[in-house]
Amino acid sequence: MNTPSREVLNIKNLTVDFGGVRAVNKVSLALNEGEMVALIGPNGAGK
Repeated sequence: MNTPSREVLNIKNLTVDFGGVRAVNKVSLALNEGEMVALIGPNGAGK
């Protein structure tokens, strides 16, 4: 039987601006215990 994992991170509608440039627009993310997430993109993309 699988036991539900505990939620360790919950982000809802995150928006980030840098000097008038919108770098992140309404991002939502939920991460449970034991899960892994990677952010990928070109160099200089602001990860």
